[in-house]
Amino acid sequence: MEIQKISLSELNSKIKGVIQDNFFENIWIIAEIGEIKFNRNGHAYLELVEKDKDSDKIVAKASATIWSYTLRMLKPYFETTTGQELVSGLKILVSVSVEFHELYGFSLNIRDIDPAYTLGDIERHRLEIIRRLEAEGIIGMNRELELPLVCQKIAIISSSTAAGYEDFLNQLTSNSYHYQFYPKLFPAIMQGDQTESSIIDALDQIYEYGDFFDCVVIIRGGGSRSDLMCFDNYNLAYYITQFPIPVISGIGHDKDNSIVDLVSHTSLKTPTAVAEFLISQLAIFEERLDEASETLQNLTRDFLYDENDKLQSLSNRLIPLVHKLLHKETKRLELASQKATLITKGLLHDKNIQLNQYKLDLTGNIRSMLKSKKKDLQTIIDRLQNSEKQQIYKHKLMLEYLENSISHFDPINVLKKGYSISKINGKTITDSSIVKIGDLMETVLHKGLISSRVEGKDEG
Repeated sequence: MEIQKISLSELNSKIKGVIQDNFFENIWIIAEIGEIKFNRNGHAYLELVEKDKDSDKIVAKASATIWSYTLRMLKPYFETTTGQELVSGLKILVSVSVEFHELYGFSLNIRDIDPAYTLGDIERHRLEIIRRLEAEGIIGMNRELELPLVCQKIAIISSSTAAGYEDFLNQLTSNSYHYQFYPKLFPAIMQGDQTESSIIDALDQIYEYGDFFDCVVIIRGGGSRSDLMCFDNYNLAYYITQFPIPVISGIGHDKDNSIVDLVSHTSLKTPTAVAEFLISQLAIFEERLDEASETLQNLTRDFLYDENDKLQSLSNRLIPLVHKLLHKETKRLELASQKATLITKGLLHDKNIQLNQYKLDLTGNIRSMLKSKKKDLQTIIDRLQNSEKQQIYKHKLMLEYLENSISHFDPINVLKKGYSISKINGKTITDSSIVKIGDLMETVLHKGLISSRVEGKDEG
């Protein structure tokens, strides 16, 4: 049996015919823009995808084109209606012609687009995120945090080159009240697919500072609706709801709030509005402080007036009572004084009699005691005189004995007995070891002095 063979071009021609026979009219399809590129000729080349609802896995893919003459009509219409640019990630409802080219293969040619579907899908996706946050009971968690009365230490999440960031700083630091703020930038990407991870990374860095910052400010300087789609993000919103520091958003939108705005503690339209809010909070605090100070002064003044009135009233009531009491006590004191005077006089008279009697008794006793003590003193004097005489005699005998002993050992008396004293250079010799052969030696006798030279010695 002969195998039937056809060429590749014949196969592609058959496929083209089948497609033309079955898709001879335009059809409306729902797809997501996976990728879109605009070339310099004005054409748009897209990759359309379909994703599984549960796993987000791509289950279908097709190439598509929008030729320049069609794109010039569709693009402005779509963007003015939706406020969104044609970008990756958008779900669209488009009218396409199904085409197959023998050389370039299968593709779709977009002829029309329904912006209402995209608007509905964006809003549906946004509502799904909001309902999920509400179901989890976390959508208002950041708003439940207490915003400090004075926010001066501010963590800023923004692009370092964004005009909105510069506007925010200028507004904050050039305030007419001359309030001092301490802003710290944590740079992040504020547009596109990397916005979510970039802002979350910045929040993680801020979290490491603990309780240092008073609040976190997320700002960017506005843009198209598609530029702000990245802020309708569940993961980013969830992160903000769980953050332990109040988050203030100023993303630069003119109409609808983003989901980031919904979960933030405070949401404002622009970066400069955020700066004005922070300045106004300090102004309100200062005003309240002034009001509290004035109120305290008034209350203190009123209290002092009231207390002074009370004191004056008590004083007016007390003075007559004091006078009456003083008069009564004066009378009682005079009676007591008179009574005390009479009693004192009687006591003094009795005591004076007793004192005279004591004086007489004491005089007799003293005379008798002095007479007795005089006899005792004379006896002691006699004994001391006898003892002194005995001691003097005894010491006299001792001195005579010592004089005899000292005279016995006088060198002159010793020399008289035949002893002599030998000297060398005026020093007395007591040890032969200090004498050298040839030394000139002097010998002192009882009478006279002998000089000699040492010719020998015995060390024994």
